[in-house]
Amino acid sequence: MYLSRAEVKKALHVKEDLPQWSPCANIDYRRSYSDMSAQYKKVLSKQKRVLVYNGDIDMACNFLGDEWFVDRLGLPSVKPRGEWMYKAESGTQQVAGFFKEFKDLTFVTVRGAGHMVPTDKPRPALKMFINFIANKPFSQQ
Repeated sequence: MYLSRAEVKKALHVKEDLPQWSPCANIDYRRSYSDMSAQYKKVLSKQKRVLVYNGDIDMACNFLGDEWFVDRLGLPSVKPRGEWMYKAESGTQQVAGFFKEFKDLTFVTVRGAGHMVPTDKPRPALKMFINFIANKPFSQQ
């Protein structure tokens, strides 16, 4: 798998002695925090941009919970909730999902995607990552 390749691990600064990566591996996760607000606020206080995204049919991490979470951070709103678009394989513009923009944080949903957004909806996922990395607005497609 891609994330288990030596050069990828090196680029991501992953320790070499860890087991091979696999999606949803049987790892004994332990909850360290009951609320991530402080961690988000710490990153945001350093003027780092943050992308929070969910597939809108994700049964593991419901998009409404994440939307409520980012709303409760109390960040200044830049753009209210609206739809964002992507170019489908047919060449037509299609609704990719919804977004909200805050100061230094963008919340995005991907229509029809489950927990593994890039696997479920690769075209809109790529558009979402390009928009975020290039700091392009989601509202003007």
